[in-house]
Amino acid sequence: MLINFALHKLGRRKSRNLLAIISIAIGIGSLLVFMGLNKGIKTATFQEMERRSPLTQITVRAPTEEMGIIPFLTGKDRNKIQQHHIDEILSIKEVENVYPETQFNNFASIEIRIFGQTLITDAMVFGVPKGFIEDDIKNPDLWDSREEPYPAVVPRQLLNIYNLTVAGPQNLPTLSEEALIGRTITLYPNYSTFFPTKIVSTEKVEMEIVGFSDKVNLIGATIPFEIVEKLNRTYTDSPDSRILELFVETRDATQTVAVAGKIEDLGLETIYFQKNIKDVEARLDYLRNSLGAISIIILAMAAIAIMSTFLATISERAREIGLFRSLGATKGHIKKLILTEAGIMGITGSLLGVVFGMITGTLINRIGIEELDYTTLDSTKLVLFDYKIIIYAIIFGILLSLVSAYIPARKAASTAPIEALNR
Repeated sequence: MLINFALHKLGRRKSRNLLAIISIAIGIGSLLVFMGLNKGIKTATFQEMERRSPLTQITVRAPTEEMGIIPFLTGKDRNKIQQHHIDEILSIKEVENVYPETQFNNFASIEIRIFGQTLITDAMVFGVPKGFIEDDIKNPDLWDSREEPYPAVVPRQLLNIYNLTVAGPQNLPTLSEEALIGRTITLYPNYSTFFPTKIVSTEKVEMEIVGFSDKVNLIGATIPFEIVEKLNRTYTDSPDSRILELFVETRDATQTVAVAGKIEDLGLETIYFQKNIKDVEARLDYLRNSLGAISIIILAMAAIAIMSTFLATISERAREIGLFRSLGATKGHIKKLILTEAGIMGITGSLLGVVFGMITGTLINRIGIEELDYTTLDSTKLVLFDYKIIIYAIIFGILLSLVSAYIPARKAASTAPIEALNR
């Protein structure tokens, strides 16, 4: 009875009530999209982090002050990570494997031919064992080659950088892994385009791209560590290859933190997913708070629209409310009537907001995923919805309507019957 009466009253002022419902729909739809966007970005970020640094992997480095370009240029502290460190880490029972990353001990440049143009740039050359890289090579047997062209793995992020910052702005074709697999690149050891005084050799070494990886060093090409040792013996005055960092694989993800602590006791620094996640979560919290602030502004506008609608409605229905009071309606009855109307508007606006949010989220996903095709980020959706987010949004929309209508409902209930009838 009360619901039917409330629906009848809402139908008499369709334009004004429709505006309030649209305000609720926009507010709830925006809130839903922002919540889904936050969830989608967080999920995609953690997936990307885990792909680059699995839960069972620990990156071990020398203390920060012993790293960087200065030690590289001066040749000092090149053996900070030594074989005894590897032996000590392997003696930890929770450790499955240790993969050292070595480095070519001098400047080098890499040349590649793309779209009829020859590109040459300074780059560093790194070496890793086959076990660390074989999952990223379609044919792992290629990593065993000891003859030119030597097998090389390229950082997958370089495709992302090229496709976003070079190909897009300059209207060049984008690159894919499949298009580059098998291409030959030329390494010029002891040759630098940035430091002319380092141009002391025109020797060249041929390499073939055999895979792409998220785990290899971003600032150069990665080849078998045996080949790095060979290049150091052939082209540098420092035949002993420098161990740049270690990749430690634990037997179980639950043991990673404990193993990292034992490694740090050896005087080395560690980087691992569980350690980085706090910093990433702090940055994602900033994104969530920013989106939340925008949502609050939109919802505040919706609340103002609802309150204004009911204040205007109550002013117009003053005589009607006075008549109800004179016929025996209590203040509670009047409040219940106004809040029922608000609840109906809240339910309608929230459901429309969910539809609006789902459509908007689908469009964002479609456009966003098309853009992600030019990157290496592996994500099927940027905006993720689940039933909890949808239910929370609907409940919030209803509560917003009820809270916004409470002051007008209280004002209507407190109106004296005689005063209302005399208006």
